[in-house]
Amino acid sequence: MPGILIGGFVGLMSLGVPLAIVIIGTGLIYIMLATPAPLTVVAQRLFVGMDDFTLMAIPLFVLAGYLMNEVGLTERLVRLTRYLLRKIYGGLAQVAVLVSMVFGGVSGAAAADLAAVGITMIPEMQRDGYKREFSVATITAASLMGAVIPPSIPFIIYGVQSQTSIGDLFIAGIIPGILIGVTVMITNFVLLRRQGFVTPKLRPDQVLEGKDLAISVRDALIALFMPVLIIGGILGGIFTPTEAAAVAVFYALIVGLVYRTLNVEKALHVLRASVVMTATVMIIVASSSVLNWALAYSRLPGLVAEVMLSITDSQTVFLLIALIVLLLVGMPLDPVPAIIIVTPVLLPAAISYGVDPVHFGVVTVLALTLGLATPPVGASLFVAMSISKVPMGRLSVAVTPFIIALLALTVLITFVPQIYNWLLVGG
Repeated sequence: MPGILIGGFVGLMSLGVPLAIVIIGTGLIYIMLATPAPLTVVAQRLFVGMDDFTLMAIPLFVLAGYLMNEVGLTERLVRLTRYLLRKIYGGLAQVAVLVSMVFGGVSGAAAADLAAVGITMIPEMQRDGYKREFSVATITAASLMGAVIPPSIPFIIYGVQSQTSIGDLFIAGIIPGILIGVTVMITNFVLLRRQGFVTPKLRPDQVLEGKDLAISVRDALIALFMPVLIIGGILGGIFTPTEAAAVAVFYALIVGLVYRTLNVEKALHVLRASVVMTATVMIIVASSSVLNWALAYSRLPGLVAEVMLSITDSQTVFLLIALIVLLLVGMPLDPVPAIIIVTPVLLPAAISYGVDPVHFGVVTVLALTLGLATPPVGASLFVAMSISKVPMGRLSVAVTPFIIALLALTVLITFVPQIYNWLLVGG
């Protein structure tokens, strides 16, 4: 009786119940009303949902991202890239994108990327004459790389849900993540030209020469080495994604101690913030195991695959329909719970159409991540509003050109996977 599942989910959502309770509550309602299974199944599935070593990567990558920002690596990177790009049109806006790319290669989450880079860059861009709405929109769009460039928490969740190699997903996310940054930079250039923006000259305190330049290069290389260490180690088979997360934390701690920018107070703040973000994700992950059991029992994923196959036998049409569904789901939901909800339902249908699970994972994460910045309920927009105080209406208008450009990129990657899959062995 799949109708009980759908009705329970919609009913709980409409009541404004917290998402983790919606997920576990939907499964619980189905187990009570439509199966002979005892309620002890719920407790068993909660433990099973957490019993996966791969999930250890999530708190470690979150901690590494917070540490990177707290020890001052973000500011050091901004100082050098700003000087190097001083002659490029709209240089500081492009610096914001590059810094988001580097930070995304550590944090694994768009919200963490947006908060860390936004707090530093928005005041700097405004001081240089960039409109506040444009600055916030640029950083909001660029922060989406944090959910796609490895290490990516959404890819970890998708890999666990679909039993797909997380290493392959990380490799597959490299080029799409970089292309998000390139797309945002091109959009920056076009918008600034239309506004008639004039790039300001560097202030005397921003000029780097001699010893100052050498120190800035050294500091920036230290910051850049962290994502290189993570991605290079995984690609080279030196360590697993989970081990890479532990190495990233250790590296950030060493940098903080060497630079003496990490003290007990800052360490406790980082741990507290990391625990809160990790707990939010892991409660949803544990709850999803109950819902997944109910989905398997109801055969809803198989029914969806059968319905899709009865509508069309074209893989292209299926991908188009799936992309529309994912974009709609991604608007009100964060990528992690959305992946947990849609993967068991859509992935069997995708496999029926011959879609590679890794490619479907890339499409899923891209589409759901785009929803983070899509007005009017994108979660990243609310984070951006909280750190910038720009009203939702003005921010929605400012971010729309970026969303259109990134939507075009998402469609391109969906239907031309050769853009990135040459990196995969046998891709």
